[in-house]
Amino acid sequence: MNEFKDIKRRARRTVKRHYVLLVAVCAVAILVGTEFSGLISQAQTWYDALTGQEIQPDAEGLHDGDATATGAVLDALLNGDADAGRQQADARLQAIVDESDPNAMLGHQRGVLAALINDVNSGRLTAMVGAALFSVSHSGTLSAALLIIGSLVVYAAVWVFFKNVLAAVVRRVMLEARTYKAVPLGHLLHFKAVRRWTRVSMTLLLKSVYETLWWMTIVGGVVKSFSYRLVPFIAAENPDIRPKDAIALSRRMMDGHKWECFLLELSFAGWRALGFVTFGAAEALWGLPYRLAALTEFYALRRQEAIERGIEGAALLNDACLFERADPGTLRQRYADIARRQDLIDEDIVMLTPRQRFFARNFGLWLGTLMEKRVYSRQEGLRHQARVGMQEMNGEAYPQRMNPLWDREAAALTGRVNYLAPCTVWTLIVVFFAFCVVGWVWEVALHFITDGEFANRGALHGPWLPIYGGGVVLIAVLLYRVRQKPILEAVAIVALCGFVEYMTSYFLELSRGMRWWDYTGYFLNLNGRICGEGLAVFAVGGMAAVYLLIPVIDAMVIRVKPRILVPACLLLLTCFGVDFVYSQFVPNVGAGVTEAPVEAGP
Repeated sequence: MNEFKDIKRRARRTVKRHYVLLVAVCAVAILVGTEFSGLISQAQTWYDALTGQEIQPDAEGLHDGDATATGAVLDALLNGDADAGRQQADARLQAIVDESDPNAMLGHQRGVLAALINDVNSGRLTAMVGAALFSVSHSGTLSAALLIIGSLVVYAAVWVFFKNVLAAVVRRVMLEARTYKAVPLGHLLHFKAVRRWTRVSMTLLLKSVYETLWWMTIVGGVVKSFSYRLVPFIAAENPDIRPKDAIALSRRMMDGHKWECFLLELSFAGWRALGFVTFGAAEALWGLPYRLAALTEFYALRRQEAIERGIEGAALLNDACLFERADPGTLRQRYADIARRQDLIDEDIVMLTPRQRFFARNFGLWLGTLMEKRVYSRQEGLRHQARVGMQEMNGEAYPQRMNPLWDREAAALTGRVNYLAPCTVWTLIVVFFAFCVVGWVWEVALHFITDGEFANRGALHGPWLPIYGGGVVLIAVLLYRVRQKPILEAVAIVALCGFVEYMTSYFLELSRGMRWWDYTGYFLNLNGRICGEGLAVFAVGGMAAVYLLIPVIDAMVIRVKPRILVPACLLLLTCFGVDFVYSQFVPNVGAGVTEAPVEAGP
């Protein structure tokens, strides 16, 4: 029991020190279904029970789950009648939509996300694929077989190479978090960096196969589930280990400790119960990271015992720096080039005025010459790499260069971290119009696909939607300070874009008495002004913009001669300004553009 107290005390310390990171990592594992996936179904069951949103089966069986719907489609294919399967799926889809409350925050009548969810639950997606296969093969049996095999191949590939490996990724993060003050986000791709992603996937696949076979004996499944409990940790520490060796080593390390592991997990029953009555919130926000951190401490104890006892295979546990910090002298020697580049952090190669430095460091806005900008941007890239290297050299983060699989060439300082480069005013103008046009094309195309008609979307008359371009520019400028923290950047993008879109909708409705968009019926909508689907698109698009697209656009813009760039930007601004002023008096309204006039509200 004293050992359990020490394990939990150290686990609490780890979670508190890396709370945001560990909660985020566990949340991804929950959503993907790598582990803890029962939490989602548990929360959904409670929500359905309290709100009465569950779909009850009727006499025609139209409200069955997606498994039954898919089965009906396959039956229709086997009978050589693909149209019947599609008609049944359409009926299920209509029933699902009719059951959903369009004014509910969790409504799912409209939107791309809702359409995807409804298509899967109704079996319509399966029916469409099956009908396509039937039109080619003209054989119901062959179409059903191809549909089943194709689905299995896709599911197996995702499960083996992504969902399965994510279990080892989570444990790798936990191992680094228990020892070090910082866990750079780049370390989440450790298996890719050491080129052992496939090996790890094969290790966890073999573990799953063994466990499945043992569960056929029931008792054997219970025992072996604890015997193989350490396999993901072993693969996380040494991704180069052979699958059979990892399983055999876990079995030896757990010999005599399976009951202890059971009692340790049983000791978290209180957190599981609290999670149950809080719709899973307590588990997601503390219980799951805490439990996994405790299992990580348990693995550390079993590892130390295995090495001390010299059990067979213990030599494969060869990443000592995951459990104790390396000697400072050794680290300085391994990171000698980083130490020599300390001037990259402490000194500026390009001397900026106080005003230039303020805007460059806080808003990513460059006010100097283009020649100076090129030098400054490269230095900022080198600075970022050097900062991470300094953390590792000083023992604040796991030293990648001490890893047995470290690739010297891959770790060379290059300064190619272009997303830290500040942008010129002309770049931001080009970015604004580029995303205005892209947003307009997206909205027009989406409306055309959904409703089958062309509509000039937006409050303006030109082919641009300023909310897209303006949102990206605001992200690029206002969130520059958090650019080196992608998780915080993503959260900030959602908050900023949600605020901008909500307030834009509110003021347009207040001033014009109508809405240019209405998300009522979309999943996770708020007063029809913003929705989860839209914010997810903004988050993904915003991250892609600041980390990939804007650096590319900036590199292209600074190569254009000023005598061409400046007049072109001024011309675009003039056209936009004229359109903006004109649209204040004659706004762009009509079918497919605006919703019906509504009473202004929050």
